[in-house]
Amino acid sequence: MAARRSKRLPITRRRAGTGFFYLEGARTVKDQHLLDRIRQLSIPPAWKQVQIAASARAKVQARGIDAAGRTQMIYHPDFRERQDAAKFDRLPAFGRALPNLRRQLLRDLRRGRNDKDRVTAAVVLLLDLHLLRIGTHAYSRSNQSFGAASLRAKHLEVQGHCATLEFPGKSGQQQHVKIRSRRLARVLIQLRDQPGYELFRYLDDDGHSHLLQPAQINRYLEEHLGSGFTAKDFRTWGGSLAAFRALIEAPASAMAADDARNLRKLAIEQAAGKLGNTPEIAAGSYIDPRVLELADDPEKLAALRRSKRQLGTKNHLDPASRCLLRFLERAS
Repeated sequence: MAARRSKRLPITRRRAGTGFFYLEGARTVKDQHLLDRIRQLSIPPAWKQVQIAASARAKVQARGIDAAGRTQMIYHPDFRERQDAAKFDRLPAFGRALPNLRRQLLRDLRRGRNDKDRVTAAVVLLLDLHLLRIGTHAYSRSNQSFGAASLRAKHLEVQGHCATLEFPGKSGQQQHVKIRSRRLARVLIQLRDQPGYELFRYLDDDGHSHLLQPAQINRYLEEHLGSGFTAKDFRTWGGSLAAFRALIEAPASAMAADDARNLRKLAIEQAAGKLGNTPEIAAGSYIDPRVLELADDPEKLAALRRSKRQLGTKNHLDPASRCLLRFLERAS
């Protein structure tokens, strides 16, 4: 696929032996300051059709096609910081929208046939309960690593009424996911027994089988969760919740100010375990910084512990989720 021409990304990269040179129009880039900035971008050598911004202030600094055929971007650090802040700023709205989505998921899972809504609900429940990445079929074919939408029938192991997903995830990490919901397990077993090696295929009104596409999942999320949310928000909410739960459920003896570092470490490790990430990635990408700051505030943590004890499960949110939502709303 040819790269789109862009006035904001006028510089292209060309290979020269084991290295690269750069062109702006037909002219070779020789300005040393510009070449230094390009090198500092650390554009992966494997990217093809690379286009680079002439301005150091541009939002998109570079664009290219990776080995899996996906368009990738390198953004200005200031833009990345704003994006990260926005990701956490919308967590309260995401938490408020979850009850409506979860009610819809239960309704759709009760549907009598494996139509599009029922199959989509099964994928979304995997995102919600188990924090899986959504995945794409093209990426799975190229890299033999999978997300929720691209799982295959062979990845589902069944023993009696228990279902477990075993599959290679991103970066080749083997994923072991025990399905906690019996209703979801029943649907997954039915889907596994359908013809075809992909797990998530649905039947149309004429009985024809179709492969569920990530775009259809995103439309379902927009309809029942609200615009502006994506599959990635489940991992941000889930990572923040896992860290929050670890903090407020830690023994009172661990909440002294001098134990803040160990408490923070515990929270990050719990989130990383839920997400299937390294602690560094979990802390940097998926845990709301306001949650981690609680490790330094034993009085606030004690108050949150008391608050959680007074809360029950309501509107498909357990006490820890309701407590997190209240905390985020007050912190916003």
